[in-house]
Amino acid sequence: MNESVRDEDSRNMEEAFRACEDCRTMILETRQALLDARYRVVGPAGPEEEATRKVRATPVDWTRELESDLRALYNIINARIDRFTAAVLHHCDEYANERNEIQLGHVAGTFKWGVWVNTAKNPRLKVVEMPQLGVTLDIPKQIALANVALRVQHRSGPASDEFFWRCGNQWMAVGGVLVVDLLALPPGAKKVRGWTLRQVTALASNVQRVPYPIPPAGADPLTWQSEEEPPPMGVTAPLPPDVVLLQDPLQVAWWDEPHQIWNVDGISNVAYDPATNYVSFHTTHLAPLALVMSRTRLLPYKRWNVRPTGGRNGNSAAVTLDCGLDEPVVIEVSIKTATLSSPTWPQLQSLLGVAMPPLDLLQALSDRGLHLLPEDRDAAAAGVMVKERATEEAMCKDLALLGGVFLMASSRWNQTAAPDEALARLSEVADWEEGGRTLPQHVTRIFDKEKEDGERRVLAVMRRGVKGVAFCDALDKREEYPRLPGTESVEAVKACGETIFGEVHASVLTLLRGQFAVPGAAESPLALRLSASSESLELARTTSPLFTATLAQTMMALRLFSFS
Repeated sequence: MNESVRDEDSRNMEEAFRACEDCRTMILETRQALLDARYRVVGPAGPEEEATRKVRATPVDWTRELESDLRALYNIINARIDRFTAAVLHHCDEYANERNEIQLGHVAGTFKWGVWVNTAKNPRLKVVEMPQLGVTLDIPKQIALANVALRVQHRSGPASDEFFWRCGNQWMAVGGVLVVDLLALPPGAKKVRGWTLRQVTALASNVQRVPYPIPPAGADPLTWQSEEEPPPMGVTAPLPPDVVLLQDPLQVAWWDEPHQIWNVDGISNVAYDPATNYVSFHTTHLAPLALVMSRTRLLPYKRWNVRPTGGRNGNSAAVTLDCGLDEPVVIEVSIKTATLSSPTWPQLQSLLGVAMPPLDLLQALSDRGLHLLPEDRDAAAAGVMVKERATEEAMCKDLALLGGVFLMASSRWNQTAAPDEALARLSEVADWEEGGRTLPQHVTRIFDKEKEDGERRVLAVMRRGVKGVAFCDALDKREEYPRLPGTESVEAVKACGETIFGEVHASVLTLLRGQFAVPGAAESPLALRLSASSESLELARTTSPLFTATLAQTMMALRLFSFS
């Protein structure tokens, strides 16, 4: 193939962005596999499963490999766009209009690409508009006089933030990423006797980024540093219509590659126009730019509860999160699916009432700015102590068994407990003949009152690491946290054997049978108060395992015990 044919192929916009969309499809699939790997294992494994797990990759191994795959796919997209841009700049004279202006723009799915070549070197030029992208740039005089090209890429939609998994601070991009680059121009073409002569340099196949502020002639662009803050560039760009803006005040940041963080230094005058859904700001850094939100904006959860919604013998439950918003986040979980019920904001209309796998729903919410997929790295910014993974998984699996029969709620003492302990409160639904008190107002009233006796009494349960689950006296109304006896000494172990509180059982179902080994427990009023009815236990045993697995996965993905 000769050089001219290769150049024509490299400049084919449709082909270039079709390849990028193909990579983006693979990114979405890999991202889903990453979520599945992170939340695949729920609860303690049996002996056979444990033996199998030892000879296969752990969830941590899988996540590292998949994150590496994601970086590779993003690099392919970036390299393909760079190669395409280089080919266009190599032939930029062919795109000049009658006024010798060179400006191109292209929109392909979630990719928007535009380039402006500075042919005039006009010091009076103040604004560069890219109508195909909806982007307006207020350029400093230094750029208006420079022999450069200005490239703008706007990547929106799911997985547009390629830096999410490697970001070292608390920020995440919302509404996509706007990449602004200054690029060196290749030597211009010459017309000689009807021939067009082009000098083929490295810039014919790859771009060369020009730092800003632009180094003076003769300076090494890799080492030169300006002693003064450069004049900022003004940027005005559209936001997708389905983005929720929760960060107050709004914050824009630029990607700081050396430090692997979203950096807010050099960003000023951030403004949002709700009438046009445009954001504007000034920046002294030309790099990937984004409207950012703290990943811990909704953390820690102030309260949460789970209530059955399918009636007697039902297989559905609503998970309600109080995140300090004007509406609670309510997700209804059923067999293999989860459905968003609240908030009912316009930006979330495409998700409301749509059943989908729970991880898909939580990822879709995150893409829109409602991030409810916390990770261990978020703990410090959220001000919480992460629970041990085995404890958290086991607690989610235990409580999911009760999801169709019991009301469940967060415990104020959960973060006070040790990392290998997780706490929650339970209340048995015992009046199914009357419809069951499972409405939101019933849940609030029951857990606010915290009755210790009667039909709607509230119990506190604790997961004690891999050992099992136990009752404890840690109701929210207690003024101090009533710690259970530990196992750090002979006296502590002996104390464990003398009280119902702290007696460990293999699962929450065996615990709720009320059969304790403590001497005299059979005649103890406390044992009777802590036990559930045989009908409720039978309903829990016959609840669909597909529903309980879905509920457990949802609770684990939300990290209810590490972040509440």
